[in-house]
Amino acid sequence: MKRKLLNSMLVALMAFASCESIAGFEEGKAAFMARDFTTALKEFKPLADKGDKQSQHIMGMMYDEGQGVKQDYAAAAEWYKKAASQGNQDSQYNLGVMYAQAQGVKQDDVESFKWFEKAAKQGHILSQFALGRLYTVGRGTKPDGKLACDWYRKAAEQNHYKAQLALGKNYLDGNGIKKDVVLAESWIRKSAEQGHHKAEYELGMLYRDGIAVKKDAKEAYMWFELAGKQNHEGAKLAADTLAKTMKAEDIAAAKLAASNWHAKLPADAKPVAH
Repeated sequence: MKRKLLNSMLVALMAFASCESIAGFEEGKAAFMARDFTTALKEFKPLADKGDKQSQHIMGMMYDEGQGVKQDYAAAAEWYKKAASQGNQDSQYNLGVMYAQAQGVKQDDVESFKWFEKAAKQGHILSQFALGRLYTVGRGTKPDGKLACDWYRKAAEQNHYKAQLALGKNYLDGNGIKKDVVLAESWIRKSAEQGHHKAEYELGMLYRDGIAVKKDAKEAYMWFELAGKQNHEGAKLAADTLAKTMKAEDIAAAKLAASNWHAKLPADAKPVAH
């Protein structure tokens, strides 16, 4: 359903720099960065036992990933609960995922929704997007298109590329929000410009059909080409179909434009297709 905040321990440790005044935290961080997980565990566990929420979150992640300890999802969930109950939004998000996926805890959509909501209200971007999805499908809560759009917007405004696409498509179709093709194009473009293959395809369709933009076969082909390179089958088919109506030189120009566009994207703005 959703990915937990894993493989990001270094990021977490750097984010918790404010904890450096707590004896043992800096030692734990140094040990972890040196991949000495056993020592890191010895430093973080006493802090976690004393109630330090950051250390509790890190303990949860170490059990989640099996770093310095045998992987144990139930133990991870317990540590996340301790940190989440103190307001740690990353632990709240991870708990939401675990309840959704029955990982270390019994599957519970209502409990999953509760933890996502707590984190989302603190501005946690992944939780905001998760709430949008849950309100869309009615999982753990009643379906509510308006609230789905509200949460998608919060995440989209924080540059979450999937939320930008979701909000754009809702504007395009008038789902949960007044139909507005101009705003639809704007949000879909924001997502596509981050390299999201599904948004690239949708933007290509807008150019192909002349919705909110001037009809432009070359521009449409460029976006289809970009999405197709990320194995979007619909985009590949759309490009092949469109090519039958285009001049060879226009196709070549569109392919070159796609290549140049992709090269300009920073590495972290090229999402893996999933």
